[in-house]
Order: sequence, then structure tokens, then C-alpha cells
Amino acid sequence: MRLLPRLGLLFAPTAVVLVALAGPAAAHTGFESSDPADGATIDLPLDELTLVFSGEAEPTGDGFQILDPSGELRIPTASSSDDGLRWVLRFDPPLGGGVVGVRWMVKAPDAHPIDGSFSFTASATTSPVTIPEAQPASIAVAPLGESVASPKLDLSTFLEGDGNDTEAALRVGSVGRIFSLAGALVAIGGLVFAAVVLRGDPRDIRLVLFWVRRAGLIVVIGALIELAAQLAIDGGGEWSAVASPASIGAVLFSPFGIAVALRIGGGMAVTSGARMDVVPASTAPDPVAAIRELVSAGAGVAADHRPTELTVEPSRPDGGVLSHDNDHAWLPGTNSAGALLGALALLAAHLFDGHTVTKGDRLLTGIVDLVHVAGGAVWVGGVLMLVAVIWARHNQGRDVRALQLAIRFSPVATVALVAVGVAGLVLAIIILDSPAELWTTAWGRLLVAKTVFVAAAAGVGGYNHTVLIPEMYASPHNPKFPADFRAVVTAEAVLLFGVLVVTAFLLGAAS
Repeated sequence: MRLLPRLGLLFAPTAVVLVALAGPAAAHTGFESSDPADGATIDLPLDELTLVFSGEAEPTGDGFQILDPSGELRIPTASSSDDGLRWVLRFDPPLGGGVVGVRWMVKAPDAHPIDGSFSFTASATTSPVTIPEAQPASIAVAPLGESVASPKLDLSTFLEGDGNDTEAALRVGSVGRIFSLAGALVAIGGLVFAAVVLRGDPRDIRLVLFWVRRAGLIVVIGALIELAAQLAIDGGGEWSAVASPASIGAVLFSPFGIAVALRIGGGMAVTSGARMDVVPASTAPDPVAAIRELVSAGAGVAADHRPTELTVEPSRPDGGVLSHDNDHAWLPGTNSAGALLGALALLAAHLFDGHTVTKGDRLLTGIVDLVHVAGGAVWVGGVLMLVAVIWARHNQGRDVRALQLAIRFSPVATVALVAVGVAGLVLAIIILDSPAELWTTAWGRLLVAKTVFVAAAAGVGGYNHTVLIPEMYASPHNPKFPADFRAVVTAEAVLLFGVLVVTAFLLGAAS
């Protein structure tokens, strides 16, 4: 029994159920204000500092750290919050005598850590804090309210986070996110490319499935890296927390832990489940032909430039442009059901991960996020697999058949790009409270950078559609155009890799 159409019909209700199970959304967690404010000057010693967040926040990693005017690290005597939004830090003895630096690290409801820093001036002096001689000469946790014997820290170094014990774990977590996201996009997009777009030699199908399986493995590796980094962050930068059963249990039963479990399970399913279910293309349904008919592509650019001399396969009504009589297709059945279910799990992981799922209506945000990720996977993964097939054919001395690949992938990429653009715009409206956050927040700046990369990649794709495809139609036997197409799609793949990297950082950024 062929499961691809059936699983496609099941995806929408399955997604709705997963969104509903994910629970209600909270406000998006980000730093909102402080008292004293950044850059403020007060004329008396400070014994209480307030930090306000826009969503529920829980201290993690190094939590709340203060650098007093003498360059000593201070830990609050007490810290408390009634609602997780407004945190009050108390100090005994008070802070005073110059510029005070503040660093904070909290985690949002989805367990992702966010951090930041600011400074203010407490001009009044206060009694110096006695530092016990027995303390080691390194930054260490001291009793609440006391300083820690350590080399004196420079204010700018402290505010930049160079003295932050969790900085290394944060960087490792970012690397893990890049691996996880890259693997998921290639795995999902590669499966769609193999099932919908690719028609050719069994070697081409085998190549794409090879990379799909490797992508599933990359997802597993990335998820494990993310998990280890999160455990270290929760342990204040101590990698020994990776082996702590209590820490592991706390992380795994958070939304982040559910996302990691879905990634590991989905990646393993894709790796083990992508099988060579190959049939003659003439016996398989052709989704591309259906898409072209649906959008009336015959009345567009392609039809206007269809050459009369293109008779690769005279027995076929399309002249062999969409498929040759001897082509093969990947038509996944029961043997590959695990890979398709694994791809669904990789999509579902985004319902529990990233700050975008902690703001707005849970059902709306979750569905829009799924559409955004799915569209991105079809586009990014499809382009990468397109490049892999073209270069493999070229290096093996086979006919690249650039026109066929371009014609088959173009409508699929167009639908994916529209889905990415519309869903991305809706997500930005949900997440950003004002246009100013595009340049005043880390999330907004990364979104702008991502938009630039997406626009550049879309421009390259548009050049293919409006220039190269008509030229190849007009001169199907000119060897120049397949070479041009190979170079252009390779450039598009490079730009999309930039999109991927920025998106990985965007998932962990605060707005």
C-alpha cells in the first residue's frame, strides 16, 4: 500500500492535535526594563534592584550577577518574584560608590536561555565588603550577598559576558541548533524532492536518499549537542551537569526536552526508514504535472517559450520535458513509512521549541510556524538536493537534463516560497510588538538579516524562472545554459545556507 497520499491527508489534523497538546501560549520572554534603568544615576546606596521581563522568566546558568564599583563580583543576598515577570534582587551591604554592572540570564517557558547586561551609577559610598582570605582566587559562588575573591573584572569585559561561565555552553548550543535545523530541512526537503520532483536514473534517487539518511543522523547529533549544552547551562556552565539524573529529568520534561526527543526520534526514523522504493515513472502519479495544471502553468512563461524542435520523447505529450519514458521515480510505500513519520516528528518538534511558540494564540502560532518550517524545508532541502543531482550527473559525464529539473522544481519552489513569505510575515506580526523592534532587539536584527538572505536567494530563483528556463526552452541543445543553471542553483544553495545559519540563531534570540 502506498502511504504518501494517506500520510499527506493525515498531516493537517495531526498538526492541529499536536498544537492543542502543546498547551496555552505565554507572553514572549524578553527583557523589558529595570529599576534603576540602564545608564541611570542614583545618589544613595542601592539595596534593591528590580528587573522586569515581558514573559515568564526563571534564572538559569549564572542567573543574576552584579559587578560592584570596586570590580568585585556580587551575588544578590536574595532574589524573588511573585509572577516570574518582576524579579527583585536585594543586597546587604548595599551597592554604591560608582558604576555598577548587571548581568542576567533567564530561561523562557520553552527552556531556551536568554541573557543581557546593563549598568548604572550609584554615586553614594557604602562600607566595603570583607572578603575571607580562604576564598580561592577565581570566580566562584559565594554566600548570598557576599563578594567573591577573584581577579578584579573590567566593567566592559563583564558586560560583554567574557566572564560568564555559561558562554561556552551557549556557543555549543548554537552549533547544535545549526546541525539540528540543517539536518531537518535537508531530510524533509529531500524526501519531498525525491517523491515529487525527481525523475531520472535510479542512481539519482539513491543519491538523494543517501543524503536524506545522513541528514537524519545530523539531526540526532545536533539534538544531542543541544541537550548537553542545555544541561550545562542549567548547571551554571558546569559540564558535569550532563551526567546529573536530576538535571536530565528537569530538562527532558520541559518543552525543550519534548522538542529534543522528537528530533532524536524523528532523525533516527528518517535515517533508518528512507528505502529505495523505485518504480518506472510512467506508472507513478506526477504531482508536478498536477501543480502545473492547477496553477495554469501552461499559460505562463513555459508555454510561451516551448520550442517546436524539442522532441526528446515524441510519444509523450510534453515532449519529454517533465519525464522521459525510461525515467524512474521514488514512490514510498510501507518500507519507507518510517522516514515519512520521522519527517512529521521533525516538523512537530518546532511546536515545542523556539521563542516563536511562546507568544500569541497557541493554535494560530503553531500552525503558522509549521507552514513556515515546512515551506522552508521544501525550498532549502530541494535546492540542495537539486545541486547534488546536477553535480553528480555532470561529474559522471551524464546528460544533466537541466531543463527537466528546472521545469519540475520551479512550481514546487514557487509554492514553498509563497508559504515561507506569508507565514514568516504573520509570525513577525505576532512576535514583534512594534516595527522599532526590528532594529532594537536581537530577534528583530536577525530577522532583518534573514530577510536579506531570503530575498537574495529568491532573486536567484526568479532569475532561473524568468531568464534561464525560457532560454533553455528556446535552445534546448545549447550546452551553455545547463552550465549556467548549475552555477546559479549552486549560488542559491550558498545563500540558503546563510538563511539556515541565521535562522538557527533566530530560534534562540530574544525580542
